[in-house]
Amino acid sequence: MKKFLLMTAALAATSGLFAKKVKFQVDMTGKTISANGVHIAGNFQKAAGASDNWKPSETPMTNGGSGNIYSVVVDIPAKAVYEFKFINDNNWGPGEEAIPAISKVESVANGGQNGNRWIYIDSLANDTTVLPAILFGGDAPAGKIALRFAVDLQKETAVSANGVYIAGNFQDINGASGEWKPNETRMINLFSNNKVYEYIAYVGNTDGVEWKYLNGNAWGPAEEAIPTACQKGDGNSNRFFQAASTSTALPKICFSSCSACPSAPIPTYSYTFKVDMSNSDCDGGFDSVTVAGAGAKLTGFGAGLKMAQVGTTGVYELTVNDLDSGELNFKYRFHKNGNTGWEGGENRILPFSGNTVAELTCFGSRVVGNCPSKPAPSKLTFIADFTGAGAPAPANKIYIISDFTKPQFQGGAIELIQIVGKPGVYSATVDSICPGKISFKFVNGDVANTANEEDFKDTTQRGCVEPNGVGGFNRTFVRTVATPVVISYQFNTCKAGFVPGTSVGEVLKNNVKLYPNPTNDYSVLAFNDNASSHNVAILDIAGKVVRTYNNYELSTLKIERNELKSGVYFVNVTNSNNQTATIKLMIQE
Repeated sequence: MKKFLLMTAALAATSGLFAKKVKFQVDMTGKTISANGVHIAGNFQKAAGASDNWKPSETPMTNGGSGNIYSVVVDIPAKAVYEFKFINDNNWGPGEEAIPAISKVESVANGGQNGNRWIYIDSLANDTTVLPAILFGGDAPAGKIALRFAVDLQKETAVSANGVYIAGNFQDINGASGEWKPNETRMINLFSNNKVYEYIAYVGNTDGVEWKYLNGNAWGPAEEAIPTACQKGDGNSNRFFQAASTSTALPKICFSSCSACPSAPIPTYSYTFKVDMSNSDCDGGFDSVTVAGAGAKLTGFGAGLKMAQVGTTGVYELTVNDLDSGELNFKYRFHKNGNTGWEGGENRILPFSGNTVAELTCFGSRVVGNCPSKPAPSKLTFIADFTGAGAPAPANKIYIISDFTKPQFQGGAIELIQIVGKPGVYSATVDSICPGKISFKFVNGDVANTANEEDFKDTTQRGCVEPNGVGGFNRTFVRTVATPVVISYQFNTCKAGFVPGTSVGEVLKNNVKLYPNPTNDYSVLAFNDNASSHNVAILDIAGKVVRTYNNYELSTLKIERNELKSGVYFVNVTNSNNQTATIKLMIQE
């Protein structure tokens, strides 16, 4: 006999909810159907017209010619949690299914006691929510596995009034309108005596699943900052799980953490943030410079904390006390005339185990030291070439988004225009670009749709990009001269694109080779461009010139490591024909 335990979550008792059509389904493959039929019983039945809840004979399911799938459509309130059970009969007893542990209300993560299935009905749309056809007595639809997510918010100051959500690359196959939707997959606190929120997804048994938790329903301050130890890696800052043949209940983790919430208070320390802004001062100073990062103390990447200018220098500082030890995750920003400029690159993620004064770095750089001197503002021409093999068909409009516009990126998108006589090749020229280092990417169509942006999924085409801190990549360019430069790439690759005439640009890329790369000793730069000489400059990631070779006339140049530390460098080449190329050099320990 079934023992009924009532849901204690507040959502289950919410009043004033709207009616919603919901289609329950069960897959009876391999089962002999009872002469009394297949039924469903649950705490939704009275709302759907039955005499009471948990009536095993009052809500029959029908086959409807769908093979082994039995279903029923009920009209019940949305924005509520429901418990239920399938029965191969019309009474409790041998016909009721044995529900797998991963599918029960109770779980190791929440510590409760309740053996029913559960579902949260979120949608208020005037349509029918179709639930997946779970195998009778199983944990997922045929050919799928179940993943049960659990996140603990006990260390968060407050749980958002908008709810707790999960967003990832599995949402579209679980009823959302697409992937990475921050407000469509709500997690549920099944027992009100804790702050554990859970969700069950159904995925293929070979899927690589990526996700983030959100204490709220929008990107920004609500999303968690995932520590590097549990990120997917390779520039991807999402959580990751490789599905296998069996369903899995993922371990309960603390929000913005890799493990369960600690029972004891986390040790706290002070940290002094320091950044040199001189390389980005293009408008006579800033209204303010702020630091924003993970955790309430750093405003969850929200409003940020204002830093103080050190005298009349370009350096800004701020000491923050009582920061949780373990790991700091943050970025610097500047604010001017209502616009906000985030520094480029990945988030600054640093181990943190004691009172610390940061070493000075340049805005946008992770190299210790002051900013290099930037050249006077210059004219840059950007070219997006869609004529290469494998390039997508160009959309009606092509854009460049960048960090040198006001506002940055999508808000300041610049449209590229087709070059006359060159179908599939688009350009835009921007006068007086000021910052010493810029980040940008091309967009094939509406900039409001991130799917149109270059994504650099081909890992062999990432030599000209850097991680952007939000799971993607941006192109980068370091300005070393004030003269005009043409930067031309094939869309979504690091291959050189078309450049009109003999204009300065990235036209040498196919005629200059750097090998081995990465290296821990030396690299060879080989020239095959029929030029009489070359000027070569090696710059660190901050844009500071660390070595030069002028008027070099041989066909190969050996670049010894010598005093160069491990890290990322840029090799800028200009030949006697006034053509240039930039190649990223990786030096390892």
